[in-house]
Amino acid sequence: MILKEKVEHVGQDERSKAGYQQEKDVAFYLRREFGNDPSILIINDLRFEYNGERAQIDHLVIHLCGLVVIESKSIYGEVKVNGHGEWSRSYRGEWYGMSSPVRQAELQVALLKNLLRDNVEKFLGRLLGLQIQIGGRDWRSLCAVSSSTILHRDEMPREITDRVVKSEFIAEKVLKLVGSRMKSLVTAKPRFSQKEIKGIGEFLLKCHLGDAQTSPLTAELAAHQSQITPVQVKPNRKFQPQQMNPIPGKPEQKMSHQIPSNHACKKCGETGNLHGQYGKFGYYVRCGSCGTNTSMKANCPSCQSHQVRIHKSGPVYTSTCQNCAHEWVVFQQPNIENW
Repeated sequence: MILKEKVEHVGQDERSKAGYQQEKDVAFYLRREFGNDPSILIINDLRFEYNGERAQIDHLVIHLCGLVVIESKSIYGEVKVNGHGEWSRSYRGEWYGMSSPVRQAELQVALLKNLLRDNVEKFLGRLLGLQIQIGGRDWRSLCAVSSSTILHRDEMPREITDRVVKSEFIAEKVLKLVGSRMKSLVTAKPRFSQKEIKGIGEFLLKCHLGDAQTSPLTAELAAHQSQITPVQVKPNRKFQPQQMNPIPGKPEQKMSHQIPSNHACKKCGETGNLHGQYGKFGYYVRCGSCGTNTSMKANCPSCQSHQVRIHKSGPVYTSTCQNCAHEWVVFQQPNIENW
């Protein structure tokens, strides 16, 4: 049964259009397979915020034995994943690194599990006077990629290739996960009742943030930022970009060597001697003066949404809003001639 359909596309750029079509395709296959099954609930495009973190789950399957989070990814070309779980894709004959959609789905599962665990009394009952918990249920995550994607499965780790599915096979994969759980009735593994499945679905729909809705946390941050007086940061004399004279016979490069000023060290206010890095919690800048790390992630300047994704292309780090599809450069690596 479909509790929530895929929302209509609002972005205008080609990337957001392709992403919307991919999610729409996956939603279609899920609807065709489970649309009339009351024991399996489908929520498309679920957005919620919990403990200051936001998640956008492209497709969520709620069944008798647990939940399945599906991350849709529009990919044209070839995809490889090495033994460390690092993804790369081909584009116009060149290979580029990309963030792992499998890892992204895992993070969504973790936040969703925390949300449900801390609100369990709202959809699960009591047994012998004790509150029933969600522990022991089956939590799975899948990545649905475009049907035209060429997957180098022989080179992928087993745990990755088992979770990457082309769009047209997504319903079949979900059936295997759900079916294998339903057949294990001889075990003592806890299961949801039909009433509990319905309760979980209703609870999550109440948590959903609508397309034009701003969460209380985001509104509070926006109000706070509007009252902040801009800080005058002293220029750093340790790092001064030098003016490069054009080389005779070579076209002058118009790309600036100056780092965009929308990032400053959260400890010392440094704006020049910063270097882009990637770690456990995403992209950040490391201050060359005091060694402090500062996250690159910031609210969308267009709609103030906190749900943004950062990707890197050479020395440039670009942020894309998952709510309104707005894109902007958040950081540029210094000394770009070395790239």
